[in-house]
Amino acid sequence: MPDATYDDYPSMPRADVTMPQDRAAEKSVLSAMLLSQDVLQECLVDLDEQDFYLYSHRAIFHAMNEMFDRAQPVDPISMADYLKSAGQLDKVGGMAYLLELNEDSLSLASWRHHTEILHRDSTLRAIIAASARITALAFDAPEDTKEVVDTAENLLLGVTSREIGDSYSDLSEVMGNLYNELGEACLNPDGTLGVLTGYPGIDRRLQGLRAGQMIVIGARPGVGKTSFALNLATNAAANGASVAFFSLEMSKVEIAQRLLSAYAKIPLSDIRGARIKDNQWPTILEATRDLSRLDIMIDDTPGTTVTEIRAKARRMLKGKENGIVLVDYLQLLSPPSGRQRADSRATEVSEMSRGIKIMAKDLECPVVALSQLNRQVTDRKGQRPQLSDLRESGSIEQDADIVILLDRSMTEEEAERPDRPDFNVTEFIIAKNRSGPLDIVPLMFLPGSTKFVEVDRHHEG
Repeated sequence: MPDATYDDYPSMPRADVTMPQDRAAEKSVLSAMLLSQDVLQECLVDLDEQDFYLYSHRAIFHAMNEMFDRAQPVDPISMADYLKSAGQLDKVGGMAYLLELNEDSLSLASWRHHTEILHRDSTLRAIIAASARITALAFDAPEDTKEVVDTAENLLLGVTSREIGDSYSDLSEVMGNLYNELGEACLNPDGTLGVLTGYPGIDRRLQGLRAGQMIVIGARPGVGKTSFALNLATNAAANGASVAFFSLEMSKVEIAQRLLSAYAKIPLSDIRGARIKDNQWPTILEATRDLSRLDIMIDDTPGTTVTEIRAKARRMLKGKENGIVLVDYLQLLSPPSGRQRADSRATEVSEMSRGIKIMAKDLECPVVALSQLNRQVTDRKGQRPQLSDLRESGSIEQDADIVILLDRSMTEEEAERPDRPDFNVTEFIIAKNRSGPLDIVPLMFLPGSTKFVEVDRHHEG
């Protein structure tokens, strides 16, 4: 591979100074981008060409960006063809170097850390370049130093703005957005914005699931978290939403079976056991057609990370205005690859919880994360779940905008107690709601088809 020099620093005071760079890190990041579509998308968002010191690496990154934008496959053969057409193939090291990049599978373990190295070095190079230009300007300064100071400030601001980012908004912009949002809300006959759950009582209280919200649904094992999440997915899709469903526990086939059971109102055991009666086939055919029309995308990759989910969800929901992400469930997520294992599982869950909140804001859609509850709830008198029962981390409660706790009596004997819900009634407990009231909405659970229906209740406020 031919060497290359970085020619963006004409005012350097010394020609023999080695600029901050890490060629191995650059190579590792490019390898990871070639090997993983998820890493490719993440790096195309987080990096730009100037983060690479070598001209050849910048050319390869540029080619990846152009090919991705054109929906072309990013692989060594396709890249070689693209670079050859652009007259760049020999300049980047030829086909041999592209194949070498494609063989470094170890790069997938630490690509995120290596992108941080690239960010650091490119920022340092930009500071050095700005400093050199400021130095040259100061030597040739006119009598009015205000012009020098203004130019120097602009040069340094250009460096720091990329490193820090502009996260502020003018109040006029915020107020304008609020005014438009209020106008849309008044035109909505249901008085809700965002993704609808399909349960009128719940939608009235939550006012729809909004963009940027992290919604946590917690319950004991067996109460019906996954069943409710699937009901939510089909209801939201039926109301025009695009659903990205990430299942870390059940396979796509199991999820499809549950969806079909709930939609066709046929016992799940009959579908799993293929005990379908002749008169049920028309119902199954109609349910299959209706479900196929819904915009629901399912990913059942086990042991995935929040970062991988964010990258996949961004691709799944790209160009779709009304999207929602569901994760089943939070405690099955894996820590970020390449990161040193935390001292405790609670610390790892806290990091993943914060990552989900950041994902909701980044994707500008609601993210629903299911969560286990501590088993101690069954040992407590009353057994009604509380916020403190969220398993393994108190930060889940802090990060979430809305926390829903599902409570159901598991046996008829338990349901006979005065402090427990009626049998087959699941209490939808709104335990935290940053933008609305706390309340309880009763849902009827149909165990045969794993379907939830809302219970009519008089004097519902």
